[in-house]
Amino acid sequence: MGAIADLIRKIPAAAKYRAALEAMERENVQLRAENEDLKQELAQYLQQWETLDGDAVTTLVYLSQYERGHSHEIAATNKVNPQTVEAYLKFLAQHAYVHPPENGEAGYGIAYKGRRYLRDRGLLKPSKPKAKSRTAKTRIATSAKKTRKRR
Repeated sequence: MGAIADLIRKIPAAAKYRAALEAMERENVQLRAENEDLKQELAQYLQQWETLDGDAVTTLVYLSQYERGHSHEIAATNKVNPQTVEAYLKFLAQHAYVHPPENGEAGYGIAYKGRRYLRDRGLLKPSKPKAKSRTAKTRIATSAKKTRKRR
C-alpha cells in the first residue's frame, strides 16, 4: 500500500480516509487482474466467432495464391458473379482482411489478417505465378508452333 502510505504521510488530514483508500486500492488491483483475465478469454472466443462466408473464403484463398486480383479475375476463377465478389472484397477490405488497390496498384491484395485467418483454418495455399492474359498465352503457343515447324 505504498501510494496510500505516501498520501497519508504528505497529507495528515487524509488519515481518516485511510481504510476507504486502502479498500479502493485493493479493489483496483483485483479489477485489473480480472480485466486481464477477461481480455485473454475474449481473445480466444473472437477467433472462434470470426467466421466468413464460403465465397469470402474462396476470395481470400485466391488472393493468397496470387499477389493481387481484380473482382472479375476472382469471379472467373471461382465461378462466382463478379458483383458478389466485388461486395465481398469491399467487406473484406472494411474488416482488414484485404488491402484495396492504392497508388496505381493492380487489384486487391491479401492482408496479414486474411493470411492468418486462412492459416488458422488450414486453408493457406502456396502462391502461384500471376495468371497470364489469353493473348499472352496465345503468343507463347503460336511461337512454340512456329519454332517446331522451322526445324
